[in-house]
Amino acid sequence: MFRSALRLHKSIASPLAASFRAKARLHTVPSLPYTVEAGVTPLLSPAALKIIYSDHQTGLINRLNELIAGSPYEDKLFYEVLMDSASSLNETQIFNNASQAWNNDFFLRSLSSTPSAMSDALAKRIADSFGSVEVFKREFKTNALGLFGSGWTWLVEDKEGRLVLLNTYNAGSPHHRRRMQRNDETATDHDFASQAQNPYSGVSKYSAPAKLMANNSYVPILCISMWEHAYLTDYGVTLEGRKQYLENFFKTVDWSLVENRVFRASGF
Repeated sequence: MFRSALRLHKSIASPLAASFRAKARLHTVPSLPYTVEAGVTPLLSPAALKIIYSDHQTGLINRLNELIAGSPYEDKLFYEVLMDSASSLNETQIFNNASQAWNNDFFLRSLSSTPSAMSDALAKRIADSFGSVEVFKREFKTNALGLFGSGWTWLVEDKEGRLVLLNTYNAGSPHHRRRMQRNDETATDHDFASQAQNPYSGVSKYSAPAKLMANNSYVPILCISMWEHAYLTDYGVTLEGRKQYLENFFKTVDWSLVENRVFRASGF
Protein backbone atom coordinates (compact mmCIF):
# COMPACT_ATOMS: atom_id res chain seq x y z
CA MET A 1 0.00 0.00 0.00
CA PHE A 2 2.90 2.33 0.65
CA ARG A 3 3.96 4.32 -2.37
CA SER A 4 7.43 5.48 -3.33
CA ALA A 5 8.74 8.81 -2.12
CA LEU A 6 8.40 10.26 -5.61
CA ARG A 7 4.77 9.16 -5.86
CA LEU A 8 4.12 10.48 -2.36
CA HIS A 9 5.45 13.89 -3.20
CA LYS A 10 3.24 14.13 -6.28
CA SER A 11 0.05 12.76 -4.78
CA ILE A 12 -0.03 14.05 -1.22
CA ALA A 13 1.92 17.32 -1.38
CA SER A 14 -0.33 20.26 -0.58
CA PRO A 15 -1.16 23.02 -3.08
CA LEU A 16 1.69 24.96 -1.49
CA ALA A 17 4.02 22.57 -3.33
CA ALA A 18 1.90 22.40 -6.49
CA SER A 19 1.74 26.17 -6.83
CA PHE A 20 5.52 26.36 -7.17
CA ARG A 21 5.89 24.23 -10.30
CA ALA A 22 7.43 27.01 -12.34
CA LYS A 23 10.97 27.94 -11.38
CA ALA A 24 11.17 31.38 -9.85
CA ARG A 25 13.39 33.33 -7.51
CA LEU A 26 10.59 34.12 -5.10
CA HIS A 27 8.07 31.75 -3.56
CA THR A 28 4.65 33.13 -2.74
CA VAL A 29 1.85 32.18 -0.37
CA PRO A 30 -0.99 30.45 -2.28
CA SER A 31 -4.56 31.50 -1.65
CA LEU A 32 -6.89 29.45 0.54
CA PRO A 33 -10.32 28.10 -0.47
CA TYR A 34 -11.88 30.63 1.94
CA THR A 35 -11.18 34.23 2.94
CA VAL A 36 -9.38 35.53 5.99
CA GLU A 37 -12.23 37.98 6.53
CA ALA A 38 -14.70 35.10 6.95
CA GLY A 39 -12.53 32.95 9.19
CA VAL A 40 -13.34 29.26 9.59
CA THR A 41 -16.44 28.83 11.72
CA PRO A 42 -16.39 27.70 14.50
CA LEU A 43 -12.64 26.99 14.67
CA LEU A 44 -10.85 30.20 13.73
CA SER A 45 -12.06 33.79 13.93
CA PRO A 46 -10.92 36.27 11.25
CA ALA A 47 -8.46 37.71 13.77
CA ALA A 48 -6.93 34.29 14.49
CA LEU A 49 -6.76 33.36 10.80
CA LYS A 50 -5.04 36.66 10.02
CA ILE A 51 -2.27 35.74 12.48
CA ILE A 52 -1.90 32.17 11.19
CA TYR A 53 -2.15 32.89 7.49
CA SER A 54 -1.63 36.55 6.64
CA ASP A 55 1.09 37.21 9.21
CA HIS A 56 2.80 33.93 10.11
CA GLN A 57 2.61 32.18 6.74
CA THR A 58 3.73 35.27 4.87
CA GLY A 59 6.60 35.72 7.31
CA LEU A 60 7.76 32.14 6.80
CA ILE A 61 7.80 32.47 3.02
CA ASN A 62 9.52 35.86 3.10
CA ARG A 63 12.23 34.52 5.40
CA LEU A 64 12.67 31.44 3.22
CA ASN A 65 13.17 33.63 0.17
CA GLU A 66 15.84 35.59 2.05
CA LEU A 67 17.63 32.41 3.12
CA ILE A 68 17.77 30.80 -0.32
CA ALA A 69 18.65 33.94 -2.29
CA GLY A 70 21.93 33.37 -4.14
CA SER A 71 22.11 29.74 -3.00
CA PRO A 72 21.70 26.45 -4.94
CA TYR A 73 18.14 26.35 -3.52
CA GLU A 74 17.13 29.56 -5.26
CA ASP A 75 15.70 27.94 -8.40
CA LYS A 76 14.39 24.74 -6.84
CA LEU A 77 10.73 23.85 -6.63
CA PHE A 78 9.30 24.41 -3.17
CA TYR A 79 9.06 20.72 -2.32
CA GLU A 80 12.63 20.18 -3.49
CA VAL A 81 13.73 22.92 -1.09
CA LEU A 82 11.89 21.16 1.73
CA MET A 83 13.23 17.67 1.08
CA ASP A 84 16.77 18.66 0.09
CA SER A 85 17.21 20.85 3.17
CA ALA A 86 15.78 18.05 5.34
CA SER A 87 18.63 15.83 4.18
CA SER A 88 21.28 18.38 5.15
CA LEU A 89 22.19 19.11 8.76
CA ASN A 90 23.69 22.41 7.61
CA GLU A 91 20.40 23.82 6.28
CA THR A 92 18.26 23.87 9.41
CA GLN A 93 16.95 27.42 8.95
CA ILE A 94 15.90 26.73 5.37
CA PHE A 95 14.21 23.49 6.39
CA ASN A 96 12.44 25.05 9.38
CA ASN A 97 10.85 27.79 7.30
CA ALA A 98 9.96 25.53 4.37
CA SER A 99 8.57 22.75 6.55
CA GLN A 100 6.61 25.07 8.82
CA ALA A 101 5.05 26.73 5.77
CA TRP A 102 4.13 23.35 4.26
CA ASN A 103 2.64 22.09 7.54
CA ASN A 104 0.67 25.29 8.01
CA ASP A 105 -0.75 25.14 4.50
CA PHE A 106 -1.68 21.45 4.90
CA PHE A 107 -3.51 22.25 8.15
CA LEU A 108 -5.43 25.26 6.83
CA ARG A 109 -6.37 23.55 3.56
CA SER A 110 -8.07 20.73 5.51
CA LEU A 111 -10.67 23.12 6.95
CA SER A 112 -14.04 24.42 5.86
CA SER A 113 -16.89 26.33 7.48
CA THR A 114 -19.22 24.05 5.49
CA PRO A 115 -17.29 20.76 5.62
CA SER A 116 -18.28 17.57 3.83
CA ALA A 117 -19.41 14.78 6.14
CA MET A 118 -17.34 11.65 6.57
CA SER A 119 -18.32 8.95 4.08
CA ASP A 120 -18.99 5.34 5.04
CA ALA A 121 -15.89 4.32 3.08
CA LEU A 122 -13.63 6.68 5.03
CA ALA A 123 -15.24 5.71 8.34
CA LYS A 124 -14.50 2.05 7.59
CA ARG A 125 -10.90 2.84 6.63
CA ILE A 126 -10.38 4.69 9.92
CA ALA A 127 -12.15 1.97 11.90
CA ASP A 128 -9.87 -0.65 10.33
CA SER A 129 -6.91 1.07 12.02
CA PHE A 130 -8.46 2.47 15.22
CA GLY A 131 -11.47 0.29 15.94
CA SER A 132 -13.92 3.15 15.39
CA VAL A 133 -14.08 6.80 14.34
CA GLU A 134 -14.83 7.74 17.96
CA VAL A 135 -11.62 6.08 19.16
CA PHE A 136 -9.62 7.83 16.42
CA LYS A 137 -10.95 11.26 17.43
CA ARG A 138 -10.37 10.57 21.13
CA GLU A 139 -6.79 9.41 20.58
CA PHE A 140 -6.02 12.24 18.16
CA LYS A 141 -7.17 14.81 20.72
CA THR A 142 -5.24 13.08 23.51
CA ASN A 143 -2.06 13.11 21.42
CA ALA A 144 -2.53 16.80 20.63
CA LEU A 145 -3.05 17.71 24.28
CA GLY A 146 0.10 15.75 25.08
CA LEU A 147 2.28 18.11 23.08
CA PHE A 148 4.32 20.14 25.55
CA GLY A 149 5.35 23.22 23.65
CA SER A 150 4.80 23.95 19.96
CA GLY A 151 4.17 21.30 17.33
CA TRP A 152 1.78 19.30 15.21
CA THR A 153 -0.44 16.26 15.63
CA TRP A 154 -0.81 14.15 12.50
CA LEU A 155 -2.87 11.32 11.12
CA VAL A 156 -0.45 9.52 8.80
CA GLU A 157 -0.21 6.30 6.84
CA ASP A 158 2.81 4.07 7.53
CA LYS A 159 4.63 1.89 5.02
CA GLU A 160 2.34 -1.06 5.83
CA GLY A 161 -0.73 1.00 4.98
CA ARG A 162 -1.90 1.48 8.57
CA LEU A 163 -3.24 4.79 9.78
CA VAL A 164 -1.35 5.90 12.89
CA LEU A 165 -0.89 9.08 14.95
CA LEU A 166 2.29 11.12 15.01
CA ASN A 167 3.37 14.13 17.05
CA THR A 168 6.12 16.33 15.66
CA TYR A 169 7.64 19.32 17.45
CA ASN A 170 8.41 22.78 16.14
CA ALA A 171 8.73 22.46 12.34
CA GLY A 172 8.95 18.66 12.42
CA SER A 173 7.87 16.92 9.23
CA PRO A 174 6.44 13.42 8.69
CA HIS A 175 8.13 13.29 5.30
CA HIS A 176 11.69 12.76 6.48
CA ARG A 177 12.89 10.67 9.41
CA ARG A 178 15.79 12.98 10.23
CA ARG A 179 13.46 15.95 10.56
CA MET A 180 10.43 14.55 12.42
CA GLN A 181 11.64 16.30 15.58
CA ARG A 182 10.05 13.84 17.99
CA ASN A 183 10.70 13.93 21.73
CA ASP A 184 10.54 10.13 21.99
CA GLU A 185 13.59 9.71 19.76
CA THR A 186 15.80 10.71 22.70
CA ALA A 187 13.46 9.91 25.59
CA THR A 188 14.74 8.10 28.68
CA ASP A 189 13.00 5.49 30.81
CA HIS A 190 12.25 8.29 33.30
CA ASP A 191 10.55 10.29 30.52
CA PHE A 192 8.34 7.37 29.55
CA ALA A 193 7.47 6.74 33.19
CA SER A 194 6.36 10.36 33.52
CA GLN A 195 4.34 10.10 30.32
CA ALA A 196 2.55 6.99 31.55
CA GLN A 197 1.25 9.00 34.52
CA ASN A 198 -0.01 11.80 32.28
CA PRO A 199 -3.47 11.24 30.71
CA TYR A 200 -2.46 13.67 27.96
CA SER A 201 1.00 12.24 27.36
CA GLY A 202 0.54 11.64 23.64
CA VAL A 203 1.51 8.01 24.26
CA SER A 204 -1.01 5.70 22.59
CA LYS A 205 -1.07 2.23 21.08
CA TYR A 206 -2.23 4.01 17.93
CA SER A 207 0.87 6.22 17.79
CA ALA A 208 3.74 5.72 15.38
CA PRO A 209 6.54 3.59 16.91
CA ALA A 210 8.75 5.46 19.36
CA LYS A 211 11.98 4.32 17.72
CA LEU A 212 12.05 4.67 13.95
CA MET A 213 14.07 2.60 11.54
CA ALA A 214 16.18 4.44 8.98
CA ASN A 215 13.69 3.86 6.16
CA ASN A 216 10.58 4.97 8.04
CA SER A 217 8.54 7.73 6.49
CA TYR A 218 4.86 8.60 6.54
CA VAL A 219 2.15 9.86 4.21
CA PRO A 220 0.44 12.86 5.85
CA ILE A 221 -3.36 12.62 5.86
CA LEU A 222 -4.53 15.24 8.37
CA CYS A 223 -2.89 17.55 10.89
CA ILE A 224 -3.62 20.24 13.42
CA SER A 225 -1.33 23.04 14.48
CA MET A 226 -0.64 23.02 18.21
CA TRP A 227 1.48 26.15 17.98
CA GLU A 228 0.33 28.75 20.50
CA HIS A 229 -0.37 31.35 17.83
CA ALA A 230 -2.96 29.01 16.27
CA TYR A 231 -5.25 28.85 19.30
CA LEU A 232 -4.23 31.65 21.66
CA THR A 233 -6.39 34.40 20.10
CA ASP A 234 -9.66 32.46 20.30
CA TYR A 235 -9.06 29.98 23.12
CA GLY A 236 -6.44 31.33 25.52
CA VAL A 237 -3.76 29.27 27.24
CA THR A 238 -5.76 26.92 29.47
CA LEU A 239 -6.24 23.19 29.03
CA GLU A 240 -9.98 23.72 28.66
CA GLY A 241 -9.34 26.23 25.90
CA ARG A 242 -7.14 23.80 23.98
CA LYS A 243 -9.78 21.08 24.42
CA GLN A 244 -12.37 23.38 22.85
CA TYR A 245 -9.95 24.18 20.01
CA LEU A 246 -9.70 20.45 19.27
CA GLU A 247 -13.46 19.96 19.49
CA ASN A 248 -14.01 22.77 16.99
CA PHE A 249 -11.28 21.39 14.74
CA PHE A 250 -13.30 18.24 14.14
CA LYS A 251 -16.34 20.37 13.36
CA THR A 252 -14.46 22.03 10.49
CA VAL A 253 -12.46 19.16 8.95
CA ASP A 254 -13.38 18.70 5.28
CA TRP A 255 -13.70 14.89 5.25
CA SER A 256 -13.99 14.65 1.47
CA LEU A 257 -10.49 16.12 1.19
CA VAL A 258 -9.21 13.72 3.87
CA GLU A 259 -10.81 10.81 1.99
CA ASN A 260 -9.02 11.79 -1.20
CA ARG A 261 -5.71 11.81 0.66
CA VAL A 262 -6.32 8.45 2.30
CA PHE A 263 -7.36 6.57 -0.80
CA ARG A 264 -4.72 8.22 -2.97
CA ALA A 265 -2.07 7.16 -0.46
CA SER A 266 -3.24 3.58 -0.01
CA GLY A 267 -4.34 2.86 -3.53
CA PHE A 268 -7.86 1.77 -2.51
